[in-house]
Amino acid sequence: MDGALKSIAQHAGEILALLIVAVGFLVYWSLRQRAAMRSMRSVWNAMFEGARGEQVERMLLEHLKERLELEKKVAMLEGRISELEGRMESAKRHLGAVRYDAFDDVGGAQSFALALFDDRGDGFVLNGITGRADSRIYCKSLVGGRSERNLSQEEQRAIKDAMTGGQKSVTTP
Repeated sequence: MDGALKSIAQHAGEILALLIVAVGFLVYWSLRQRAAMRSMRSVWNAMFEGARGEQVERMLLEHLKERLELEKKVAMLEGRISELEGRMESAKRHLGAVRYDAFDDVGGAQSFALALFDDRGDGFVLNGITGRADSRIYCKSLVGGRSERNLSQEEQRAIKDAMTGGQKSVTTP
């Protein structure tokens, strides 16, 4: 026992410094906790200012009702989104257009090929050919991105453009 007391006596300054640091840390931590409690208490006081027990209960019940209504609305909106996503598959929303010169004697890229189809590739290709004396428009159906009829280079390019985001192309012969 005497050895322990001698050891403590020899290191008394170091032990005292360590205890001072520990007490300082505890005081700092205690002050921070007190400030946090004061902040939380002011929030609670503002929220429940003048409220009695039955008022708090009523507030909580109203909050629960609002939450349940919001959950119903979210579920309804999720169903509606799923329905709209299903409809989008058949929406003709892929568009590709190519302007070109069909004849050497007619300039200005007045002829065009226009592809319009849905996510499955079902739709059509319009080809408008403009000459000096007349204009003609041809329509070819698409199923799965393919046509039963032969497609011109411009029509094929319009389909490709529609698949890659609908960038417009202008070509000349």
